[in-house]
Amino acid sequence: MSGHVMKGRILRLCQKELRETIRDRRTVMTLLIMPLLLYPLLSMALNRFLLTSGARPTNVFLVGVATEREGELLRSYLDDPQSAPPDSVAKSSGGGIAEFDIRLSEEIDPVDALYANQIDLAVEIKFEEPPQVIITAFRGDGGSQNARRILVERLQWLRSNFAQHVAKMLAPDYRPPADIVVDEIGQEDELPLLATIVPLVLVLMTITGAVYPAIDLTAGERERGTMESLMASPVPRFYVLFAKYIAVVIVALLTAMINLLAMFTTLWVSGMMRFLTGDDAFPLIAVLQILGLLVLFSGFFSALLLCLTSFAKSFKEAQAYLIPVMLLALAPGMLSLMPGVELSGPLAIAPLISIVLLARDLLAGAFNPVGALAAIVSTIGYASAALAVASRLFGADAVTRTSEQSIGSFFHRPQKVTPVPSVESAALMLSLLVPIYFVGSNGLMRFLQIFGDSVSLSAKFWLNILTLLLTFGLVPFVATYLGRHRFRSTFRLQMPPLLSFVGVILIGLGAWTLAHEAFVIAEAIGIGGLSEERIEQALGQLAAWKQVPPWLLLLTFAVAPAVIEELCFRGFLFSSFLRVMSPARTIVLTAVLFGLFHVFTGNALLIERFIPTTLLGLILGWIAYRTGSVLPGMLMHLVHNGLLEMVGRYHEHFQFFGSDLDDQAHLPLMWLVVASAIAVAGAGIVWASTREVKVGQTK
Repeated sequence: MSGHVMKGRILRLCQKELRETIRDRRTVMTLLIMPLLLYPLLSMALNRFLLTSGARPTNVFLVGVATEREGELLRSYLDDPQSAPPDSVAKSSGGGIAEFDIRLSEEIDPVDALYANQIDLAVEIKFEEPPQVIITAFRGDGGSQNARRILVERLQWLRSNFAQHVAKMLAPDYRPPADIVVDEIGQEDELPLLATIVPLVLVLMTITGAVYPAIDLTAGERERGTMESLMASPVPRFYVLFAKYIAVVIVALLTAMINLLAMFTTLWVSGMMRFLTGDDAFPLIAVLQILGLLVLFSGFFSALLLCLTSFAKSFKEAQAYLIPVMLLALAPGMLSLMPGVELSGPLAIAPLISIVLLARDLLAGAFNPVGALAAIVSTIGYASAALAVASRLFGADAVTRTSEQSIGSFFHRPQKVTPVPSVESAALMLSLLVPIYFVGSNGLMRFLQIFGDSVSLSAKFWLNILTLLLTFGLVPFVATYLGRHRFRSTFRLQMPPLLSFVGVILIGLGAWTLAHEAFVIAEAIGIGGLSEERIEQALGQLAAWKQVPPWLLLLTFAVAPAVIEELCFRGFLFSSFLRVMSPARTIVLTAVLFGLFHVFTGNALLIERFIPTTLLGLILGWIAYRTGSVLPGMLMHLVHNGLLEMVGRYHEHFQFFGSDLDDQAHLPLMWLVVASAIAVAGAGIVWASTREVKVGQTK
């Protein structure tokens, strides 16, 4: 057999194995869906943690006092230069001096404010001779304990310096016991966070991508009974295994690359990149370096996993082999976090350990060329040895007669037109919508942070509409087109009874009170709530929005969300879920998804929006089911949002909103009764007008 023919067969084998692997849905989930969903959610959760934990600069502490007199006296103590530590002591602590933000707590006792985590310290001053300062910290809270220690030290320095001043006045020959001088030697050897975290992440990324295809292409072949057909193939056993190896390497490499790009993109658009690299800029050079390292990681792990799975006779047995390996692989990854471990000597050729240390040194910007070369060569040698062992263990088990479909056929439009999307199509659309929405909303924020001063307020509103259109509008539209679903039935665009439009207008006029009460109740039970800073920001936005025309405000926050969001949630998703779920479950599921997407705003989790938005989603879902159309829900959504925006714009004309908005208070009882009656009347009209309609079904 000529070399040209053999190369052709090997190439066809590689294409076949890769095609069969990538077409598997479980591989697609690991390769594409999981990283696109995981990193935005982790970033938003981390941002929410930073927001709710009241994170502030570590050298600023909040101190609560009960009276202005106490605050003025404490401030005079801290502003006195004699309370500052000597330069030598300050230098030993990094050179900075902690700051104290003294706040007057009139409505609540400072100790109660400390219990509520509103302040770091509670201070009470008894005006005696001399004044007695009582400092209260929260037991078990490291920040509060640290604030108390620093405040006590500041007051002690004040007392000490005052005592020394008096001593010098009374005894001119007085000298302090000792002068303190602080010095340092040596070179700082602290690795950047990027160099310590990424090597461990690379291990997890590549293992995750390689495990399933390695099992499926070896033990899976045996379990499916396709080994015998491979023996009939006129290709050496090693070439068959090599084709499987190439498929596993490519899948592992693609998985790691998508994870890597998703991670860095998420950190960059959310403004959290500085925590990893110390800079907000996208680390393009570091990403390119890591991509080169991924080839080594993928090649090594793929060979190792194929070698181990070649022992197994079933899927379960292969999983039992690989679980301990996955756990053991984390140990070398942890070496990147340990100081003093260098890529030299035996560690330069130790399996896996060498490439982990190489990744750490490369990202740190300083590596030993000899050790790096040894790590690369030894890793290639270990991978080759693992493949040689696997080829001996691996039976005659490569199949050549499989489906003639190509990888691209996975993305082809189906031949048959369907009325509505399947649940699988809806799940895929949702999984893509999460990262697209996350990148779109955060990208808009990043753009406004950089160019906000040069962009007019009206232009910002148009950008908001464009972002909404490109996410909740474009993604379902493309999914409908690619899935070859009918647009009219998918988005439920049929015309409902005209009287139902009257009913939904009344519901929209009254439902806002339910949303407001739900928000207040959620805040009372500890779910979200607006801080004073957030309320001030909201009021500032309301004042700024008065500069734009009312029609643009309504278009941005009423018309665009009403049309685009309803087409997505009560159109595409509702029609898909209603195929396989009961109406009640469909209404609840779409409402919960509606609430969750409003929680995922920007790069933080705004939990306080979940309950009122989900409640609104339940009402909209019921309207969509009763009328069999998305159009009445659009109108109700528009009226609801438009009323809230107009009230916010002209809130100073309403006594309630002008005086009690800051208190997040319940609405007056009369407001609730009237608004509820209007909403109930509207619901009655919708119900009565749709009695002749086969509710929930498309026409």
